[in-house]
Amino acid sequence: MRLVHPTTLALLLASIAGSAIAQNLVVYDNALQSGFEDWSWATRNLAATGDVHSAPNAISWEPDNWQGIFFHSANGFECGDYLSLRFWVKGIGGGGQQVTVAILLNSNAVASVDLDDYLPAGGVSASEWREAVLPFADLGLVDCGFNEVVLQAATAANQATMRVDDVRFVFDPTPPPPVAIAVDPALDRRPISDLIYGVNFATPEQLATVGYPLNRWGGNGTTRYNWQLDVHNSAFDWFYFNYAAENDPENLPVGSESDRFIRDSRGAGAEVVLTLPTIGRVAGPDRERRWGYSKTLYGPQTVDECSYFSSPPAWCNADAGNGLCTQASNPQHCSADGHIQGNDPNDTTVPVATSFVSDWLTFVSSRVGPSSRGGVRYFSLDNEPMLWNSTHRDIHPQAPTYDEVWTRGLAIAAAVKAHDPAAKVLGPDTWGWCDLWSSAADAALGSCVDGPDRQAHGGLPFVAWYLQQSCARLAATGVRPVDYVDVHYYPQSGEAFGDESYAAVRLKSTRELWDPTYTSASWIGSPVKLIPQLHAWVDTYCPGTRLALTEYSWGDDAAPSGALAQAEVLAILGREGVDLATRWVVPATGSKTEEAFKLFLNYNGSGGKTLGDRVRSISSDATAVGAFAIRGHDDSLYLLLFNKSTAPRDVQVSVNAALTGTFALYRFTATTALGPAGTVAAPGGAMTLTLPARSATLARARLTSNRIFGDGFEGGTGLSWSTIAP
Repeated sequence: MRLVHPTTLALLLASIAGSAIAQNLVVYDNALQSGFEDWSWATRNLAATGDVHSAPNAISWEPDNWQGIFFHSANGFECGDYLSLRFWVKGIGGGGQQVTVAILLNSNAVASVDLDDYLPAGGVSASEWREAVLPFADLGLVDCGFNEVVLQAATAANQATMRVDDVRFVFDPTPPPPVAIAVDPALDRRPISDLIYGVNFATPEQLATVGYPLNRWGGNGTTRYNWQLDVHNSAFDWFYFNYAAENDPENLPVGSESDRFIRDSRGAGAEVVLTLPTIGRVAGPDRERRWGYSKTLYGPQTVDECSYFSSPPAWCNADAGNGLCTQASNPQHCSADGHIQGNDPNDTTVPVATSFVSDWLTFVSSRVGPSSRGGVRYFSLDNEPMLWNSTHRDIHPQAPTYDEVWTRGLAIAAAVKAHDPAAKVLGPDTWGWCDLWSSAADAALGSCVDGPDRQAHGGLPFVAWYLQQSCARLAATGVRPVDYVDVHYYPQSGEAFGDESYAAVRLKSTRELWDPTYTSASWIGSPVKLIPQLHAWVDTYCPGTRLALTEYSWGDDAAPSGALAQAEVLAILGREGVDLATRWVVPATGSKTEEAFKLFLNYNGSGGKTLGDRVRSISSDATAVGAFAIRGHDDSLYLLLFNKSTAPRDVQVSVNAALTGTFALYRFTATTALGPAGTVAAPGGAMTLTLPARSATLARARLTSNRIFGDGFEGGTGLSWSTIAP
């Protein structure tokens, strides 16, 4: 046993203590710290002197009439990194103030408690400073994130002034254990579809640089797209305007926006998902700028295109309203629920029959060929039809039902199959959580997941019923009308398009895609398990249907955690057996999120792809470090390691197979671009790595194989000659 000199021990302990203190998250110490901002609405002074806990300043505030002090950070923090919230309080001119303490993530409380419960007996004292200690374990703050703290008066009464000082979240100095990752290239092997790495609306340059294999023409603007006139309608997204694309009208439909999109995508080698309108009306009757809710025709509305701006631009149209109103100001046209009623759909659209789509299919084939010879292979049945009554309310105010969405979609699906039996149809194109389970008609009555429409269809969830109808049609006609069950999914806690302050919840909510034990932290409040649920419905109601996720997003392109989440989402889609996916929208060129796609499509800048078959990979702590394994077609082994922690994490990898050479590493972090990160030996298949905080790492090695015909004769391949069982 080695003895340590007392002086050395004291210095060591001081160093450890100093390190822990240095990592505390200080909110207030004589002034706001750590990037926190004052969002308070109470009367307060953040630089009060005199009676303070630690000189020279403290916070003085009036805890009256439900008012509060509110401190916000643009950064997000992990609950698991901290042990407690601590601060000191004292009453001035009296004690016993009733105060609520809340810890929040972007104004949503993750914990809210009475201050008295975390102070010594007697609560706030007027004679001494008392420390409030709120242990995170007691608050249940483990698997969460936060970026705000609030102290709020818990009464409407006029209470004595209160002082607050030295507000900090205490860091947990306990080092986490290494994460064990077990990989077996012979188990759970299943091909990963290359089509899961798709996007919406990539440019030719982006297709060439990144190598996206699939490009979707979708979104709200495609529901009413008129391919003959090249006119969209912006719908609820922007005052229900018709707008014509820039081109030569004399040549239309040649050179239209959709025509260029299809030809550019196919020219770059990317497959296309083309959204076809099923709503029964498209923008028209001409290329003039038209709008759905004219104030001249339908009266005052709450906002118009000009009043939307604090300083209206010269180009805005003050007659274009948002379709929302009050009966007090517009009794003639305003409904009881505050919507314009009785407007004319012909203001912006014309009715079309199924032949409108059939003619479009014929035109597309004339431009790029049929699906079997390089043409468009994938066709989507409109965009989020269960939102027609909100997104496209000016032409479809009625809430869609099970029967309407199915019947309208079936007519277009039949037209696609009649035109090109080899084409693949995607439907029903749900918008999110609610219409997995029920219809817009049910939601209009107050229930997101059940209602009379669902019960009238055997009580089946909408997607399950839709699949049942597809296979019933297949049995009756011999033609499968819907080849892919197509859904959209955005996590609902703000992380889908939010900034870095959503990092903690964002990096956990990827589990909504697959984990039956994870409960969504959003208003959903239930386990989502999206992909397993879809697989179960397919297996039960229409076997052979494939899975598509044609809209999703897990963060703003500029948010580093959004890129990390995107990389893990792509790995999840491959592991869980999704067949086709397109992110909404294509990541900005040069963004961190683009690097997430490059990790799979061009990790070395020379066309290196992380493609192949998923194989077994198990992380002992998947919440902290996600681990995925892909067996390449040439017997390469790719390990994808995602450290979601705010600190570096050690991982111990064991591969149950013989390897040749070392692992080559590629990595991106919040501050470093995707690129080579060295090599690591793995004797006996064992490898130890330290993963940087919030990083994505690709480790590539080669499985030992017995390639007798290494010179290429006799067609030896990695799969046919590998010593590892296929």
